[in-house]
Amino acid sequence: MSVVLHSLSRSLDIALPRPVAGEVVALLGASEVRTAALRGFADLASNDGAVPTPEIDLLCARPRFFPWLDLTENLAFALPKATPFEREGLIANVLVRVGLAAQATQRPDTLSPEELLRLAIARLLLVRPRLLLIDEPFAALDAEARERLAAFLPDLCTQGRPAVVFATSSVDEAVRLADRILVLPQGAGPIAFSLDNLLSRPRDERSVGFVALRRELRRALEKESRHVVPEVEAAA
Repeated sequence: MSVVLHSLSRSLDIALPRPVAGEVVALLGASEVRTAALRGFADLASNDGAVPTPEIDLLCARPRFFPWLDLTENLAFALPKATPFEREGLIANVLVRVGLAAQATQRPDTLSPEELLRLAIARLLLVRPRLLLIDEPFAALDAEARERLAAFLPDLCTQGRPAVVFATSSVDEAVRLADRILVLPQGAGPIAFSLDNLLSRPRDERSVGFVALRRELRRALEKESRHVVPEVEAAA
C-alpha cells in the first residue's frame, strides 16, 4: 500500500510505500517536501502534533497536550486499558526515564521546549504506536539539547517494533537510524533515490561503510539540487 502526498501549496503526487513493522525509513529532500511527505501518512495538514493512538503517533516540534491537566494526567490518556495501579507505576517509571519525575504535578505550559519534547517522548514510550512519524522535533533546540533528546530516538524506533518514518535534513542521522533511505523529488514524479542500509548496528560514523553511504546519499541530494549538506557534516 502507498500514499499519495500533497504539499500545502501544490500537488506533489509522490507515491510512497508504507513501511512494514520494525522498519525505519528516512526521508531526505527539501524541507517542505519532507514535511508534506511525512504528514501524508497521518493525513495532517498543519504543524500541530497528532492526537496519539495505538495505530499512529507523530513526534514533532510542537506536541499537543491537554493544558488543564498535569503531566501525570496527560500521560494517563496513553494507557486507557491499564488498571490504576498499573498506570501509576508505568507513568512514574517513564517520567523518571525522560527526566521529568520532579515535574509530574506541573502543567504542560510550565515546561520548557525541551521538557515538552521529553513529555512527548514519554507518551510515545507508553503508547507504542504501530506507525511512528518523526518530523525533525529537535531542530529548534540548541546543539546540546538536540544531542540529549536524540539519544532517545533508537529506543523509540525499536521498542515495540513500530514502523517508523522520519524526516530529516541530516544524512548522518539517516544512515545511523534508518533501514531504508529515500531522497524525495522536488516535484511530481518517482522517488529520486532509494538506498537500503545494510550496515549492522550500532553504526560507527567513522567506518568505511558509513562513509560510503554518506557519500552516495550526498551525491543523490546534490543531483536533485535542493539540499544543502551542513558544513559540519561535509568536514566529517
